Amino acid sequence: MKATLVAICFLAAVAYSMGRLSEEQCRRPVPSTSCANGLRTIYYFSNHTNKCEKMQSCGVGVNHFEKEECCESECPYGKGSKPGRMSRRKF
Repeated sequence: MKATLVAICFLAAVAYSMGRLSEEQCRRPVPSTSCANGLRTIYYFSNHTNKCEKMQSCGVGVNHFEKEECCESECPYGKGSKPGRMSRRKF
């Protein structure tokens, strides 16, 4: 019984971590776009504030989310970090 519970917890942790974007993907710069029409509100992970921020964009990218909750669940990085500082990982 205990081994089964450990196996279930392990599989749940693996599935959870596979569903998120990597820190590298979340910290990619948000490209600026020039568009006349079709602006929409998106959320993105900001390296400057270490949290998800809102902006108007017509572009599409890995670090673009329709809802703030999606951004926060996909990019949980930066918690406990100092704003504007990246981790030691080489990008």
